[in-house]
Amino acid sequence: MNKHFLIAKKEFQDIFRNRTFSIMLGLLLTLTVTSILVSTLVFKSQVTQYENSLAVLQSLGKMPVDAAPKLFPLNLLRGVVDYLEIIGAIIGILLGYLSIAKEKSTKTFKLLLSRPITKKDILVGKIFGNLLFVSLMVLFVAAVILASFYAIGGITLTAVELMKILLFVIISIVYVMVFFTLSFFLSVQQKTLSNALIICFVIWLVFVLVLPQIGDTMDPDNQVPGGFFKSIGFDRPHEKAVLAKFSGYENTRNFIEQLSITKQYERAAFALFGIKPMYNEMMLPEILVDQLFNIISLFVLFTIGIFSDAYIMHKDKQFLRG
Repeated sequence: MNKHFLIAKKEFQDIFRNRTFSIMLGLLLTLTVTSILVSTLVFKSQVTQYENSLAVLQSLGKMPVDAAPKLFPLNLLRGVVDYLEIIGAIIGILLGYLSIAKEKSTKTFKLLLSRPITKKDILVGKIFGNLLFVSLMVLFVAAVILASFYAIGGITLTAVELMKILLFVIISIVYVMVFFTLSFFLSVQQKTLSNALIICFVIWLVFVLVLPQIGDTMDPDNQVPGGFFKSIGFDRPHEKAVLAKFSGYENTRNFIEQLSITKQYERAAFALFGIKPMYNEMMLPEILVDQLFNIISLFVLFTIGIFSDAYIMHKDKQFLRG
């Protein structure tokens, strides 16, 4: 355990010495604050528009059909999820790549293995060191969210909302670590480190940007601001009835989206934050049951990544030579 701690400590310190990660963390936190501020201003604008419309209707002796906009604080976090999807995945890739690259470039693998340290010790230490950094990064984001809510709108969250943010923190850590394990695996497996990085970013492009974009484009409810079905006055039962008539199309779209770990993460996060209105009225256990497949998928991919890293380190002789 002491060996694991020492390697994890060294890994963690190396990350903080690298200015790239400090810059990316600063960017992520800045974007988090900006996103919440913009979302808050948009909501306030919607309230103002509603109040103006209400005044006009009342002057005409009429009452509005739509209810006043209701604030669900976690709805303001859509942009935060989007930024973590993209920047978090990039950070995970760079962490995995540099975790191997710095050892190979300094030829320290042979030195480490000449001591009473095994490949397993190195792997466990590196995973824990990077896991600690990723955990702190996401916790910083969560702290900035809470501080921004209070500073911008004087919003204090309920116990259930705080629990949702905690769950979001957990799945976000797992999401970033999946990309870490992928990059770590390829950096060991590929003879040329540049090839590993290129492959990682091709995978990132496909699973983080391309597949989710295809799924969103195929979703008719995304073609109109606020939702196509909502714009024509369809409630949830009517929406389901229409989609049932196009089940083949919807199943294809859903299959494409489910191929992407980013979409699985996004669906779980959006459900927790009530980005889709249907989840605002659901209890937390109901949301977790509804998103069980997506949440389990994230943990399964992380577990597969760890075992794949252990396998490639044990098998690949190039690892020893650096």
